[in-house]
Amino acid sequence: MPDDADSKSNKYDSRITQSIDDLRSNGKWALVAFGAIGTTLLAGSQLSNIGKFSYNDPRLLVALVCGGLALLAASAAVRATLKVANTGYTELSKLCDADKEFLQENPALLEGFGTVDNVMNWYNFAIEQRFEALTQDPVNADDLEISQAWFGYLDGVVDNVASYLRYDRIKRQAEASRATLIDATFVAGLAIFGFVWAANPKSEQATVVLQSPASVAALKLTDQGKIVVAPIIGAKCAGLDKIDVIVLSVATTGSDLVTLKTVDCPLVRFTVTDALGKLSAL
Repeated sequence: MPDDADSKSNKYDSRITQSIDDLRSNGKWALVAFGAIGTTLLAGSQLSNIGKFSYNDPRLLVALVCGGLALLAASAAVRATLKVANTGYTELSKLCDADKEFLQENPALLEGFGTVDNVMNWYNFAIEQRFEALTQDPVNADDLEISQAWFGYLDGVVDNVASYLRYDRIKRQAEASRATLIDATFVAGLAIFGFVWAANPKSEQATVVLQSPASVAALKLTDQGKIVVAPIIGAKCAGLDKIDVIVLSVATTGSDLVTLKTVDCPLVRFTVTDALGKLSAL
């Protein structure tokens, strides 16, 4: 009987231990995943423009709210996962209604004893019997062997029942925590998206324009410039060594000019680039 009890106990222990490890390993991965939320927010804040916002900028408020929601979601997920990790301690003398219901649905675990109280009564009686056999003077080897075998069998039953109840408690807690984890995942995902959007506004490429007060200058056209500008200001004006102009503005695309009206040049506004001509002070 002791050999059979040990074999049965080892079989049950290996199965239950593996199942418990599977449940808790899922919890460990959840802790790792939600721990990464804090890392993501921290890295995002370092790479974002959040520090450049003024205190009353709407984007700053959105970023702070979304960051707070993400951290709260991560905290809720961690708490739910830790409940799974910390669940499982079982005493047969302190069973809840769910434990009793589980045993009613699985009466074979009690191996014919009917109730947990009955198992514990026999277990305590076996302990007393073994103690009496050990304290006989002289010790009766047959009585000791029988009491030891009976105690070993009942000890295996008690351990088996406690192990299955422990597994059931962890399973129930894992199922109860699943909804929290799903909700936390959804909230954390939206919150991180909102944080990244708010903390990293789109950069607008500004057009570089060099503005200067209107000033008088001399324009010397290149050979190419004379050909291009001649139809605008006239061939005679374009052929001059220097053309008196007023510079209205200077931009990356060219200089906006107005020719001064003279005998050779009309009053005309046009744009000239560096390839067409060079400006110099009068």
